[in-house]
Amino acid sequence: MRIERKFRQELGRRLLVWYRAHAADLPWRRSPNPYSVLVSELMLQQTRVAAVVAYYNRWMERFPDLAALAKASEAEVLRSWEGLGYYARARNLHRTAQLLVAEQGGRLPSRAEDLERLPGVGRYTAGAIASLAFGKRSPVVDGNVRRVFHRLFALPEETRADHLWEIAEALLPVPRDCAAHNSALMEIGRTVCMPRTADCPRCPVSDLCRSRGGRISLTRKRSPTRCEESAALIVQGDRTWLEPSLQGRYRGFWRLPMLDTVRMTNLGEACRLSYSITRYRVHLVVFRAEWREKESREGRWVSREELSELPLPIPHRRALDRMTSRPASSSAFPAPHARQAEAVAFPTVRK
Repeated sequence: MRIERKFRQELGRRLLVWYRAHAADLPWRRSPNPYSVLVSELMLQQTRVAAVVAYYNRWMERFPDLAALAKASEAEVLRSWEGLGYYARARNLHRTAQLLVAEQGGRLPSRAEDLERLPGVGRYTAGAIASLAFGKRSPVVDGNVRRVFHRLFALPEETRADHLWEIAEALLPVPRDCAAHNSALMEIGRTVCMPRTADCPRCPVSDLCRSRGGRISLTRKRSPTRCEESAALIVQGDRTWLEPSLQGRYRGFWRLPMLDTVRMTNLGEACRLSYSITRYRVHLVVFRAEWREKESREGRWVSREELSELPLPIPHRRALDRMTSRPASSSAFPAPHARQAEAVAFPTVRK
């Protein structure tokens, strides 16, 4: 698709003027450096800005630079990321810090093609870091920019990703303005040209938009898929039995034993809660349980004080907090719920 020079210049000018007047005050924009941009971009992958701000501030206090992050244990990293989800991002950020400290003197590369070689850094993230942190003339295409382009140029839904990247590159201004230009496109997609609504009167490029006044394609909200999980709560005095998660999204975390991996007896419902992850609505039921038979399992007894130091899946931490915060007069283990699981054998523990 051919984009006229006059259109490019006018679009770019309006984006810069609008961004300087309307850019959100975000902590990673106040004093951007390569490390802060790396952290914020990885946190923002598949996560809303509002949810990221508090995590970003705590992270930068705990790990102010690549060297501090590289020295940390995986457990410390996961604990700091706990609740933000998509934990592969935290592991990739940790590995990136270790690689850069060991091999690059603790410095991030400035070129997008070199950044893409880092763990968890794809084409978009590499372009964002190169332009926002180093002022490079690198395009970005995330979900927000994709939506703006589709509406601005009235592109068909089946438009190839490569074509969108070609448009992004063709629209780039001179290097000194690239950071603001890319940020403006993402900001408009996030706050003005949103998935289910388009606030055209607030858009600085609305009169250049081929979709203005026409039908705006809206994202259909899919109903979440319901699924259920069951976990066991085993206590000994003020200690709780936790097991390491060795695979899946919670790899590296400690968690309550899952009922599909253990055998137990004397089941009675202790609590239940729900949470969402991607397109799933998960209903977690926690049963109280007691050990039976002599058979070792991988795990450890954890005191209440230690719980604050270990990384736990947020649903499991919420369940534990809910039960330990009950008044002393109320039992942490209520009478068995009418709906009980079948009693089966349950192994003893490895001390």
